[in-house]
Amino acid sequence: MKKYELLRSQVQGFCSKGAQSEACSDPAQREALRRIREKLDEISLAHPEYDAMKMRRAYYEILPDMIPANMFTESPFYFVEGINGGWAQSPAQWFFGRSSDILQENVPAKDLAVATARGREKFLLCCGPYVDKVHHMPPLTRILKSGFKGVYEDVQAELKKTDSAEEREFLETAAVGLKAIHAIQLKFRDKAREMSLSDGLTDEQKKFMRMAAEAAESCPWEPPKTFFEGLNLILFVREILALTDSLYIFALGRPDTMLNDLYEADLAAGRLTREEAADLIARFLVISDSHYDGESIVTGYGDHELEQPVTIGGCDEEGRPVYNDITKFIIRAHRENDLVFPKVHCRISANSPKEYLMELATDVWNGRCVHTLFNDDTIIPGLVKQGKTLREARNYTCAGCWNGYVDSLENVDDANYYSMARVLEAMIYQDPEQSETFGYPFEKLDDCASFEDVRDRVCRNIIGFMRSMLEDYSKYGPLFARISPHPVYSVCLEGCIESRKDETRGGARFNGRAIVLAFLANVVDSILSIKHVCFDRKLCSLPEFLNAVRNNWKDAENLRLEAMKAHYWGDGSQESMDLGRDLLEKVRHSADGMKNERGGAYYFSIWIYREFRYWGEKMRALPDGRHTGDPLSQALNPSEFRNHEEITTTLNALACLDYTNFFSSNINLTFDRENVSPEILESIFRAFAVKKLQLLQPNCFSRADLEDAVIHPEKHHGLIVKVCGFSARFVALSPEWQKIIMGRRRY
Repeated sequence: MKKYELLRSQVQGFCSKGAQSEACSDPAQREALRRIREKLDEISLAHPEYDAMKMRRAYYEILPDMIPANMFTESPFYFVEGINGGWAQSPAQWFFGRSSDILQENVPAKDLAVATARGREKFLLCCGPYVDKVHHMPPLTRILKSGFKGVYEDVQAELKKTDSAEEREFLETAAVGLKAIHAIQLKFRDKAREMSLSDGLTDEQKKFMRMAAEAAESCPWEPPKTFFEGLNLILFVREILALTDSLYIFALGRPDTMLNDLYEADLAAGRLTREEAADLIARFLVISDSHYDGESIVTGYGDHELEQPVTIGGCDEEGRPVYNDITKFIIRAHRENDLVFPKVHCRISANSPKEYLMELATDVWNGRCVHTLFNDDTIIPGLVKQGKTLREARNYTCAGCWNGYVDSLENVDDANYYSMARVLEAMIYQDPEQSETFGYPFEKLDDCASFEDVRDRVCRNIIGFMRSMLEDYSKYGPLFARISPHPVYSVCLEGCIESRKDETRGGARFNGRAIVLAFLANVVDSILSIKHVCFDRKLCSLPEFLNAVRNNWKDAENLRLEAMKAHYWGDGSQESMDLGRDLLEKVRHSADGMKNERGGAYYFSIWIYREFRYWGEKMRALPDGRHTGDPLSQALNPSEFRNHEEITTTLNALACLDYTNFFSSNINLTFDRENVSPEILESIFRAFAVKKLQLLQPNCFSRADLEDAVIHPEKHHGLIVKVCGFSARFVALSPEWQKIIMGRRRY
């Protein structure tokens, strides 16, 4: 809507022009960040004996004087702009820049070379190395309850209980950081007061500045007292902890649950009207959508990704459905303002209100595919299995692309992708140098005498290589506590004050690490194709079949077509379901008892980001009928080139797994707009929940609309598609990405 165009232009003019790591556009902010990094260099040079914790304290001490308090006159919200949760330029890289020296000093050169080769050759992805240094959840629940002041007081009380020099340094450093946050908050108060008196502002802009000045007198040092203060706290906490602790923070909380009591109290007291609340929600969301221009063409790996999801719906800690005014305001504002970000992460269940699911289904049917559906009926029991109480589990917040966390309890290291298909490829295309390069002796398949031998050998190698990877994570991951500790962030998590340890050292109550098992369908389908061709029909020997695969099916199209007559993942056959389930269970249980770098458990997930394309481009042909360079399967999905089942069969087939055993797992389903209606989509969404599946990313469009959008992009600006963990305007996708979207199986 034009009502918020000035706010959008102000944010876009201040922040980065592109997504993720590009520098903030505002000259003063860029200069401030440059001076901070320069000052850190100066301190480090003057004090070579300073470790990372001492440098963190020095950083906290200089930060309040150096970081500017900038305000957007079209909004009452105050927070450190240009950081975008750490995804845009911040001093984070200064601390991570020290990692290479520490790793080289403490990791044997051979092990470091193996880790590098494994990542380079698409066996794994870790936003590290050894730990995921990128994805972190803001501890909003803790700050909403106690404010940073309450955390500070708890730190001071704990300091009286310890004589340990290491524990005292951690707690004292955190206290310095908390006071720095308070000082920055008061800078916003003073700036807003000054601007409220400016003759150059409109009456509405002066009102916004007065709102900010009044709120910044106390919040978030103290807990919020109004709905506006709570909404602002979400933005403030996300940005300030990214700045103070060199974090990349994703998620904008769960406003319809976290802030509903404040909203209802404001209404009852006459401090706020529903119209004013809706306006605040709209401005809150527009800010998130304006961190870059949103029109840039998506060509590369990280284009367009802002990692800004907001959670709605689900249930409260008592189990009551959540679908209130705030939920409705978020859905409506996102739609009416034609937003792509923030990502709308929608908690659903079999008992979700029909009106709620219909709102989501109508958006999707109209080509606004911005929603991801998280199934409470699976995710909550899964969180309880991890050790959370039922009330805690019900309070989970969605983050990133497909993650569910109980914020303030845990910091899950979760961007760790493991390609099971790449292991299978290595077994087929034997390379004498691979064992040394990748640190693992892959067995070959050619001499397998039976289907069971093939199945067991593939499973054994997937597990063996994975355990080797996890052992390295556990062994060398603790080094990052010496590179970039997070004292302020840590003391906002339950457990770190009591344990007197940074979360990088395992101080929090929960310290899980999620491993993504990628390309399940390609592995299952390949094993079943071998079974069908070589052991059931005996059309050729296993070495002959594998030679056809190695030759990229040249002069063997008939054999390839026969391979694709085998059962496949998602076809509903008992054979494919049993194989997929047994493989995943064996892999999952192989990590029982293993501890990650922070002493927590390894969890397992089944999702995939853009690797299905980029890793696929680097992989050779597989026995499932896939050619060299073709895309790989997406998350739990059946392979696109194999799948020809209807939606009922697909859902029933994928429901064969117990998803409470997985941290997260997602399915990407595309519906043909000509074949469905909002009512049908609503029924599918509910069936998805009833089937106890975990996470759904729905698309809905007609082929004709996409083809016309390629020719006449100006007519289809509002057509938004779910790519993989993120949504984008179809007309903003590169031709390569458009081709992938247009080629997806439509139900």
